[in-house]
Order: sequence, then C-alpha cells, then structure tokens
Amino acid sequence: MARERIKKTAADNVPLAQRAYDAVRDAIENGGFAPGDRVSEYRIADLLKISRTPAREGLQRLQAEGLLSYHPRRGLVVATLDDDALKELFASREVLEGALAAQAAINGSGPELAALIRHSEQEPALIGDRAAMYEHNKVFHELIRRAAHNRYLHRFSTSLDDVVAADRRGSSLVLPERQIAVVAEHRKLAEAIAARNGPAAAKASSDHIKAAFAARLQVALMDGNS
Repeated sequence: MARERIKKTAADNVPLAQRAYDAVRDAIENGGFAPGDRVSEYRIADLLKISRTPAREGLQRLQAEGLLSYHPRRGLVVATLDDDALKELFASREVLEGALAAQAAINGSGPELAALIRHSEQEPALIGDRAAMYEHNKVFHELIRRAAHNRYLHRFSTSLDDVVAADRRGSSLVLPERQIAVVAEHRKLAEAIAARNGPAAAKASSDHIKAAFAARLQVALMDGNS
C-alpha cells in the first residue's frame, strides 16, 4: 500500500476510529484500494499514526457495511462483487430508484425539479471526464431522492451507496459510449419527473438501471479478458 493512498485528516475533534473509517472508505471510493486488495489494521494504524484499536474499529465498521470482507488466509480485503451480487444489486436499485423517481414526480417542489433539470443540462460538458461524470451522477440521483420526500425509500436507497462505492472501479462510466448514453438517460428521466409523470419517470429510471447493468457486465467481461 503506497503512503499516498490513505489521506490523513488532521482534525483533532474527529474520533480516531472515525478517522480510520473515513480514510479507508475514501481510499476505496477513489481507487486507492482495488477490489480484493488486503487492508491491514497494522498498516492503517501506522499510516494514520494511531493505535491499532481505533484502526480495527474503523475497519470492523467498514466490514459491517459490506465494503470489506474477511478471508481466512488474507484477513480483511476490499469486497468484490460476483455475478450474483451484481444481479442482486442492480435489481434492488431498479426497484428503489424507480419508486423514488415516481415519488419525486409527485412530491418534488418546483425548485427541486428545476434543479434536477439544470443538473442534467450540465452533464454533456462532462463527457470524457470519468471522475467528474461519476460525481455528477451521484448528485443527480441524490437530487431525485430528496425530491421524493420519502424517508424510507431514501434510507433504503442510501444503504446501497456503500456497495456502489466499493464497485467504483467497475463503474460502467469507464466506457465512453456509456457516458454519452447516461447523459441522454438522465435528461429523459429528469424531464419525466419535471413533467410530474410518475409512470414515465419510473419507466425511465428502470430503463436507466437496466442499461447501467448491461454496461457493468460489459466492464466485467473486459476485466476478465485483460
């Protein structure tokens, strides 16, 4: 593990276990750790200049959230998603995000829906910048969650964020053609929500997730052949 892969936070008011959690999670989300990489409490403690106990507590929390998994011979490693896990993840996203889109069409305020349209209009300029597209995509879906005004759907949906974050390196946005498609899909979804057409919004969301799943499988196939 290279030293620069873990960001150190200097805030004295942040509990040490939280500091370890935040540093490793950030490294996972931003590619410092790849799926399958070993994550040692000894190394994390050394890099962050903290004792092993808070480092272990931070890693245990990440394990409970699914970002890390335990292997008898290797210890904790960054979780990987097999074919079954990918199917389950995208099936769950299709259900939850479709419901959120329909609810946003019904419950979203005028300013919230206008913000969603503006956000989708900014996306074409980001094509070619995978990192910017990834972050913009996260905000787009969060705008829909907020506009839905359904605390339970929001909670269930955000619980999947940890899994999606761990899979960032496998993001279909690595494919240039997928970036172009996402722009069109987001625009269609935003317009359906802004038109307050719940069924159309749910359909656009479902189509978007299905297309994302197909592209994610393509990325997995490319990785397997590399």
